[in-house]
Amino acid sequence: MRKNHHCLTAMVDLTTVSARLLSAQSRCSALSSTFSTPGLATIETHYVTGGTNLPLPDVSADCVSQFGMAGPEVSVPQNVCYASLAINTSSTSTTRVNVWLPDDYNGRFFGTGTGGLSGCELRLANAFLRYQLEFATAATDVGHTDSTAEPFLNAPEVLRDFAWRGIHVEAVVSKQIIKAYYGTRPSYSYYSGCSMGGRQGYQAAERFPEDFDGIIACSPGLNPANLFGWHAFISMPFRATEPGAMSTEDWTLVRNETMKQCDHLDGAVDGTISYPEDCKFDPRALLCSDTRPQDCLNTAQVDGLVQFYSDMFEPDGQFFYPHYNPGGTEQPGRIRSGVWLMDPSPDVWRYVVYSDPSWPGTDFSWTDVKAGQEKLSEMKAWTGDLRAFKKRGGKLVNTHGSEDSVRVSYTMTADVTGKRDMDNWYALYLVPGHNHCSNKGSVAKGAWKFGQLGQIPEPRAASNTSEHNILLALVDWVEKGKQPKKLVGMTDEGETREVCRYPSRGKWVGGVWKCGS
Repeated sequence: MRKNHHCLTAMVDLTTVSARLLSAQSRCSALSSTFSTPGLATIETHYVTGGTNLPLPDVSADCVSQFGMAGPEVSVPQNVCYASLAINTSSTSTTRVNVWLPDDYNGRFFGTGTGGLSGCELRLANAFLRYQLEFATAATDVGHTDSTAEPFLNAPEVLRDFAWRGIHVEAVVSKQIIKAYYGTRPSYSYYSGCSMGGRQGYQAAERFPEDFDGIIACSPGLNPANLFGWHAFISMPFRATEPGAMSTEDWTLVRNETMKQCDHLDGAVDGTISYPEDCKFDPRALLCSDTRPQDCLNTAQVDGLVQFYSDMFEPDGQFFYPHYNPGGTEQPGRIRSGVWLMDPSPDVWRYVVYSDPSWPGTDFSWTDVKAGQEKLSEMKAWTGDLRAFKKRGGKLVNTHGSEDSVRVSYTMTADVTGKRDMDNWYALYLVPGHNHCSNKGSVAKGAWKFGQLGQIPEPRAASNTSEHNILLALVDWVEKGKQPKKLVGMTDEGETREVCRYPSRGKWVGGVWKCGS
């Protein structure tokens, strides 16, 4: 009798599972005919069982190439309803939103941003499914599926989708379809993005403070016009046609001298300058002389480096952009094969600022900067005014690598919103030895992996706990009021190090890094 009882129980369990599966499949299928929202152009839904591959034909070959994707498909680790929607945001623009609705759902929504000038992140949502975090997750192309500025040519509405509207559409439509599928709206909503995706997070907090309860903004490019213009100016002395042109060996020489002058300042000689603000790097030590005839730089190169490591001001004395941090030389090395520090920058002036694809970009002046500041004004998230987001109880976590040329502004945010209670809603983590987003090309061994987006092909962390995973730390802060004092990051080699919340700093104690004062 006992054996028969167990068989009956197993049959009942299998029947229940099958019923749930059929229910999920039917609800997913029904979305394609019953879901409605303003501007909806198309909707396609698929119920995908765990362990299968899902083709994503809307991912362009350009994106596959640039971001190292294996191909326009994803491996789905668990049962999920996948919905792909195209939303007309104007008569001349359309934003696509992909939403992943897992069977094992924790009641939370997680939205993602893009990076660079691209709309290539349509498949990033799947990364968090691999970690079984049980969020309903969304991604968007913010109006285009290219990785260049070409889609913005004479297309102001497409640019507007990229600047700020696409993420808002993602948030609104995703919450609507979550309610349609599960029966209720998400209890909490979160966002994460890196670089331009970090900027999009700031834009969301400024323009639509109700969209997200918690935002992770990594390496945010908050003022694109100034950032891209700065790329042009600091590159000029090092171009191949200039006497200050730098070779790979020259940049290696600069890095070695930087380490010689500053590596020891954080207490450990490990190839990482943990706190670049302490480093008063003097490139004049590399100047060729009678006593240093080899392994040295000429006067033009040294003068260029002095400018490179100095804050930049506009002709009227107004602050323009902060200096490059000592320690990182991967990005400067790009100047050897081009004109600007970062490849997308001249495209912005060609396709957005001047609407002239033939604009050479070889000359750049403050007149070009002013034109860029006007044309790119909707992309700017530099005001620091997050008071409405703060007032409604939102939490924002900001990360920035010590070797990154894309800079954040803790001080501006504090000045605008008030310093007194800033720790109650805003957290900044300065990550030693980290370059930018995917850390591509960095030679430092930073503990930069703590579950954030920007890693390729997917976010990783030492473990999925709130101490090691920045998203789970944010969840604890938003929902339990538990402030994240530190994170534990992981290096590419699997080693761990404490990443401190600003203004706390890491100290080398007994052979390990500990967050202190």
